Amino acid sequence: MAGVIKVSVFFALIALLTLCVSAQDLGSSNDLFGGKKTKPKTTTATPQPTLKRKTATPKAKIYKTPIVKPKENITASKFSKKPPRIPKGKPNSARKTEPETIAALPAKPIADVAKPPTPPVSNPAADELFEQLIVDGNIARDDRNYPAAETAYQRAKNLKPKDARAVYGLGNLYTDQQRWEEAEHAYRSALQIDPSSAIINVALSYVLSQPIMVPNLSDRYDEAERLARHAIELAPSNALAFDQLGVAMELGGNISEETENAFRNAIRLDSSFTPAYAHLGRLLNRQGRAKESAAAYENAVKRSGEVPTLILVAEVMHSDQRYAESEPLLRKAVDDDPKNPVGLMLLGKALTTLGNYDEAEKFLQRSLAVSGNGFMPNALLANLYLRQGKVELAENALMQALRFVSANEKRNLSTRFEAVGDGYSKAGNATAAERVYKQAAALDPERESLAAKLPKSKK
Repeated sequence: MAGVIKVSVFFALIALLTLCVSAQDLGSSNDLFGGKKTKPKTTTATPQPTLKRKTATPKAKIYKTPIVKPKENITASKFSKKPPRIPKGKPNSARKTEPETIAALPAKPIADVAKPPTPPVSNPAADELFEQLIVDGNIARDDRNYPAAETAYQRAKNLKPKDARAVYGLGNLYTDQQRWEEAEHAYRSALQIDPSSAIINVALSYVLSQPIMVPNLSDRYDEAERLARHAIELAPSNALAFDQLGVAMELGGNISEETENAFRNAIRLDSSFTPAYAHLGRLLNRQGRAKESAAAYENAVKRSGEVPTLILVAEVMHSDQRYAESEPLLRKAVDDDPKNPVGLMLLGKALTTLGNYDEAEKFLQRSLAVSGNGFMPNALLANLYLRQGKVELAENALMQALRFVSANEKRNLSTRFEAVGDGYSKAGNATAAERVYKQAAALDPERESLAAKLPKSKK
């Protein structure tokens, strides 16, 4: 399954493989990046993008004590582990920039001196339309009308290609649907436009932290860590950036005190930042500190009131194989937000693991009905059917997943087809096994295990 976080082989962080039936963490919850916040129905819950490389950025120290006002006010209590929705107005109007040192230029004859650039002509009508399109995109995204949201953001991007907000909005939209390659491309484009935005650095780091099956996964995790460190340089009191730094370091195999401090620093900066408690709980468990881990998880559950945090905490629990503990959180999330595709998908995954197959299938089908990306729901359905010995249904689900597979997900899907081929082989259906193994080989020609199985299936 997708890239393990070098954790004791438990699903590389979150069932992000919500994202793949065995993946890793770093939530993939819809709404994770600035979508609608659904108010909890009960009153008991507490509220809770290509990076310009600098030459060898030294590892930033974890800021343990003085807490200063953030340059970018992006707190977890407000956004629940997600960048904010796209604001109206000029994107850089509130950002203070460092004074620039301009080197003295040699004197030139007047004729050789270039004329100053002509300032852009203001077009009030275009400006107004741009702002309205951003609003339209936000509303459509909140309503899970993903095609309409994408159309609005694309139109806004065409109107103002040098305004990062529309491109960033597309990244958020693709993240909601776990369209990771498109999300990465969008955030990188937004970062080229606005490299000094801490939140876009965090968003790209988040996408690079997803457990996709690619050969350069460790390089992606390294870049995710660099981006998170750069975000901290830009906004030293941004709890979200510290939490993402901890996640990136853990994915890279660092479960030391430095990673622990990143999570604890996020909590110091914002004690209501729910995701950091859950990430800390998982890390402490990996360090063998079960009691402290349980207390951190308990804190995360107490602070989980809004749908995005409920889903994220549940995802972290999945990465720690705490499926039973995640079930109540996910049920509350889908009760409060019945069209949340990731919440539905994660609940279906948890119920599958717990053996509640009938109900699991219903939630996965509901996720398919609202999701703009059928890859993972279908992949999880295939896993559900395989558990029940329904090999043909599993193959059909994977054929549906094939319609949505991206280049980075082909190896993942190949693994799943191979498992179905094994199912046919055990059932004595050599013809079907050969067919499915060939599909797996077409998706991943370098898969060594298939080389031995194909000849056997022919026999």
